[in-house]
Amino acid sequence: MLSMNITKRPEFKEKFVEQSQDVFKGPTLYSTPSECSTFWDNYLILPINATCITQLIQTKSEEALLDLQPNLSGLFLACLEKLESINTYSSLSEKTRQKNAVVMLTVLIRNLFSKKRLSHFNIISILTGLDKADILFSKLVKSIQLHIEQPILRSTVLQLALVLSAGSDNVNQNGLNGYFMTNDMSVTLFKVLAEEDTDENDIRDIVMLLGMLSNYNKYESRNPYLSYMSKCKQTKSLETIIGMYTSTLNNLRSRYIQINDDEEKFSKTVVTYMSRWFSASTPSAPSEAENLQTLSNLPSAQAALLLPLYDLININSFFIHTLVNTCTKLDLDFKDDPQSKATLITSLFSFASYLFQNNRTDRTSVYSRLLLTIFLRLTEENSVMNYFAKEGSAAVVRLCRQRSPPLPLIKTSRSLFCIILDNVLLFIKHNVRKKLDLSSYKLAFSVLHRTLCFISKHKIRLDYHWVELWPTLTSVLHFNALRLDDLQSRTEFTPYLGSFISVFNMCVTYGETFLSDTKSYDSLYYEIIRATQDFIKLSEYVNRSIALVNSRGDRSPTITLNEFYNIQLICNHFKPALDEWQTNKNVKFATPEQVMAIINENYATLELKPMDKLDSYVAFNEIPAEMGFFRQVLRVAVIDYLEHYTLSIS
Repeated sequence: MLSMNITKRPEFKEKFVEQSQDVFKGPTLYSTPSECSTFWDNYLILPINATCITQLIQTKSEEALLDLQPNLSGLFLACLEKLESINTYSSLSEKTRQKNAVVMLTVLIRNLFSKKRLSHFNIISILTGLDKADILFSKLVKSIQLHIEQPILRSTVLQLALVLSAGSDNVNQNGLNGYFMTNDMSVTLFKVLAEEDTDENDIRDIVMLLGMLSNYNKYESRNPYLSYMSKCKQTKSLETIIGMYTSTLNNLRSRYIQINDDEEKFSKTVVTYMSRWFSASTPSAPSEAENLQTLSNLPSAQAALLLPLYDLININSFFIHTLVNTCTKLDLDFKDDPQSKATLITSLFSFASYLFQNNRTDRTSVYSRLLLTIFLRLTEENSVMNYFAKEGSAAVVRLCRQRSPPLPLIKTSRSLFCIILDNVLLFIKHNVRKKLDLSSYKLAFSVLHRTLCFISKHKIRLDYHWVELWPTLTSVLHFNALRLDDLQSRTEFTPYLGSFISVFNMCVTYGETFLSDTKSYDSLYYEIIRATQDFIKLSEYVNRSIALVNSRGDRSPTITLNEFYNIQLICNHFKPALDEWQTNKNVKFATPEQVMAIINENYATLELKPMDKLDSYVAFNEIPAEMGFFRQVLRVAVIDYLEHYTLSIS
């Protein structure tokens, strides 16, 4: 046999990779200013290999990166110089360098911030040196602002702005946001939102950028972005934002339906079953466990946009005004085709139902609580509630049916009050767990209370399946009674309990003004009588709490025994009558129908005590109680939204 010496071919490297390796090796790349300019011009004309830059930074220690300061600051300055050059008549090669410079800065900054032991001071030192930071980063922010105004590089520059603001995904700890504060670009961002041809992805990025910047240290100092958002009255910009949210919320919901089409489940099962008669190769459908696992990873990263939506609803009354007007116009446009109508409000309610039923992680818990807070703010706005009360606002809204037991399937137009009640009902029903999220449940009951207050005050008899609500409330009541020993040690329990009992009191005291029929009232009393022992246990807890508060000389408790007075009156009124009937008839267990008949017979002699201020409430205030939660929301939202960009640049 002949032996052959096969010479191994040298591994091919693209020119960008070779030059990037030189940049990250450390030796001086050039010796004169002209060589410097030539080197970076030649480097930035090459297509950016983001994976290469990511690997080079991730394989270096923090100390090694600090030692590379001369080269990396040279790269930063070269990119900034290209970014500052805004000339309509630039050559094609110069435009290529400019775009590559933006991409390079995005990859470089994102990866430097991912290094755990590099503080933002270290990163500033690497990129500009501490002595030149104020000048150079101010120039960078101003250049970003100028490019956002122009559509050519807008998308790429917005990505850079998001990465720069996010830092290590902790916006409040990122000192670079100070340069966005001193170089306020609120006017520019809202101006672009008002333009007719702004791309929807750019609209999302702008709104998210506004959300991040307006939340930067907003409790510690004046924030120009938050201030501008609160006062903005640019109808076109706000309408653009509303349109973007409508489509985004529909997209978020559609991901759930793609995995588990809850309305077509039966027909799909039949089709799959029949197809197996004719084809042995029919792929098996995902199991329920696989579906649950996939659903638990939802919603997608665009859910982060719920944060700026909350801010707009919470601080800008003109946004509320524009929202109501936009929805009213759509009601008129789709008067003859209600099935096709999609407003921000109906899209929000539909998406929320899917999130509430698939809330299984810490991440989804944050978004669920944020959605409930948005609901609360909407129910505190008179203009929104007056809109809900209009006949024309009724809508066909798809609500989640992915978990049993589902609510009744209704495919006709219904009052938006019914839709929001259904959402609260779904949250209450599907989120009871060992460690109850008391803050979210308090919000849910507060939303319920605000809604009941409004429809009671305006005597709106709501054609709603109240018989679904009552047993859901008493099941939570029973859970509270069973786990009272664990729950009473938590500081949120007493305010939560007060919010919960206020719902029962509203229904008992003012039910005649909003319940659609006597059967709904009778079924409420039936559930209260069934839960007598649970009410007694909770009232005894309140009594002990009051005694403890009084012995300590603390301020007045947030809940008193007075809240249980009418409920105890109902139990004491009907229970003896029921016991007497059972004894006389020698019936051990009365059927629901028999209990209802006894309620009817004895209702006329029941006298409830009037309760003052039951239909009043303290309006939601973010400061100080919710500050910690909204810092958490900001962190979760930024991690989510930047995840897409991190994947694309790594």
